[in-house]
Amino acid sequence: MDERPVPFFEFAPPPHCELPVVVSSPHSGTVYPQRLLELLCVAREELQLLEDGPLDELARAGASAGASAICAKLARAWVDLNRAPEEIDPDLVDGAVAGSNPTLRAKAGLGLVPSRLCGRVLYRRKLTHAEIADRLAHSWRPYHGRLGELLQRKQQRFGSVLLLDLHSMPTEVTLARGRRALDVAIGDCHGRACARDVAAEVESVLVAAGLQTARNAPYAGGYITERWGRPAEGLHAVQLEFRRSLFMDERTGQPTCGLKVLAELFTKLVAHIGALLVPAVLRAAE
Repeated sequence: MDERPVPFFEFAPPPHCELPVVVSSPHSGTVYPQRLLELLCVAREELQLLEDGPLDELARAGASAGASAICAKLARAWVDLNRAPEEIDPDLVDGAVAGSNPTLRAKAGLGLVPSRLCGRVLYRRKLTHAEIADRLAHSWRPYHGRLGELLQRKQQRFGSVLLLDLHSMPTEVTLARGRRALDVAIGDCHGRACARDVAAEVESVLVAAGLQTARNAPYAGGYITERWGRPAEGLHAVQLEFRRSLFMDERTGQPTCGLKVLAELFTKLVAHIGALLVPAVLRAAE
């Protein structure tokens, strides 16, 4: 059995330059545990469709501007960090799972542990309850535990905090709207996860850079945005879904020169929003 890999890594903000922003990149992991590969009935390369690409580079850029960032190390095929722990495909597990909630996306194969991709079954056999519990205990919970710590620390220091949850979408999805390709889908769970003025500031920075944006379409925000976004308590969460062809070759998964451009823009976004959220009394003390 292979050694248990660390499920995430972090980028810390520079000393004396911290802002009330946390960046999460739950689908940029590329490490496939040997235990997973032995269970698959598809080639590892086919699972690239589940990956969001090198968004950890945007997280790194955001940290350079003052954000705290956490990025998945393990691939989404191992466990989906943007799903609720009870979102389990009943066809994947040997026997009923107590407390499970097989949502439509879980039944479609995109639950806590992805089970199908483009209609194809991923596993040679059903998983045991113990295998699901292991992925939750050693991968899913450590990521969310650390994300919660980062958000709590920022909120306690600044009074409010913005979580930017990074994702990417295939270009074909953006073209389905029948107009110019959508560059960024901004999801705030239809206003439940982020104050309207904060989401508007996020969008304004992206629009000023010439990007085509849409709010809550085709993606309104996943589990991370829904779980952590509590604007009434000063905890704002926004899911940013970038068009993949902006920064990567969708066929090979390799980054393009657009990644550097997008990283520079993301740095400006973090700096702008972070400065707005820092209380005036703290700015005066610096």
